Amino acid sequence: MHLRLLCPIWALPLLLSLACKDADTRSASSQEQKFQAKMDEGRALMASEQPALAAKSFMQASGMAPDRTEPLLQLSEAHHRAGNSGAAILALKQAMSVNPAETPDIKRKLAERYERDGLHRQAIAVLLEMREAEQLGDLDLLKLAHLQTRDGQHDAAFKTLERIQKNRPDDLDAKVVEAEILLAKGEEVLAAKLMDRLLQEQPGLTAARVLRARYFLRSGYAEYAQQDLEQLAPEVSLRPEIVHLRVDVLSTLDRRPDAEKLLVQAVGQYPQNADLLARLAQTQLELGNPPEAQSRVEQALRAQPGCARALYVRGLIAEAAGDLPRARRDFGMALDENGRFMPALNKLWRIHRQAGETNLARETLEKLVALGEGSLEDKVTLAEMYAQSRTRTDQGLKLIAEALKQDSKNAHYLAIQRDLKKSVPTKKPSGPLIMRGGRR
Repeated sequence: MHLRLLCPIWALPLLLSLACKDADTRSASSQEQKFQAKMDEGRALMASEQPALAAKSFMQASGMAPDRTEPLLQLSEAHHRAGNSGAAILALKQAMSVNPAETPDIKRKLAERYERDGLHRQAIAVLLEMREAEQLGDLDLLKLAHLQTRDGQHDAAFKTLERIQKNRPDDLDAKVVEAEILLAKGEEVLAAKLMDRLLQEQPGLTAARVLRARYFLRSGYAEYAQQDLEQLAPEVSLRPEIVHLRVDVLSTLDRRPDAEKLLVQAVGQYPQNADLLARLAQTQLELGNPPEAQSRVEQALRAQPGCARALYVRGLIAEAAGDLPRARRDFGMALDENGRFMPALNKLWRIHRQAGETNLARETLEKLVALGEGSLEDKVTLAEMYAQSRTRTDQGLKLIAEALKQDSKNAHYLAIQRDLKKSVPTKKPSGPLIMRGGRR
């Protein structure tokens, strides 16, 4: 009895090939299922507030699909929420190398991460790289100009802003940043007029309202600043830079317990923002709790070892303990990290003056005023220094004139003005001396 073949012999290799392909398909499908299971596991852990465990799941998922950016982006967010900012940034950089086509979007996330962690210079560097590659939209350009202004790069900020204003000279958001740059440069009258006009046209313009609140605070009108800040939408009121401004206002109004509550809430949302941690430490020190302040400062320096504000607050703690040499050293270290850090400049010029170092005091105060952050009191003090040293009398007269606009009958201001005018050098006649008369 002969056996019947179910298929021709020539068809056997084809069937074998199909069987192999089917096995490969099943294997790929199984791998995809495992990948998705790990991603789902990570998302579930994130939803249950377990970011450290979620990071492990996303890392395993990334190993299963090394050509995908999604698990790395999720890994970055998990690391950030777990308080590991360095690992979060590293995951974003790895994602950029996986798929160059997604690089611009990932770079935006990286710049945002730097900004949220208070690393403004790093954020600027990323955005500048994108600007040169023509990868920035208008909102990105405004963000870059804003960060450049905060870092004291006023001319560079104007250059960035020009890219928008050439095409749309009346763009409202660009006008707000223009007012911010003017204010930072010390051109307060122009900035104030522009801010008032913008808010008359658009009362809900958040950026203009925040900027005007900052202007009011610096001009000595904290209650008006608070009124502006109270009109902000809840979703923007916990942004780090707005939190700093709100704390400044609350502290000026002697509402430090409210400032502490606000900072605790903000730190809960941004646990790796060293600036916020250090600001919380400063507020706790002002409330009479040095041990808790010290603990927060150490936490801030772990998050960002070169954080200027943390070094400054460490100096405040030393000053409160009577260790002035240590305080002076810490304030100097803060300025080494950020030469434009206003609170440290404000402290150092006073320390120099107290130590009888008049020239150093004047030079440090000049930096503070030149950066557009000097208070009216600072400007009056600098004008008085010019009067006493009989130097830069023209600049001193400008500063005291600004103070007299606020209080035209202030006897102290008027006395400084008189002393400055006495120091103004008498102009010598120019040209050849003509001898009149003739021989007798």
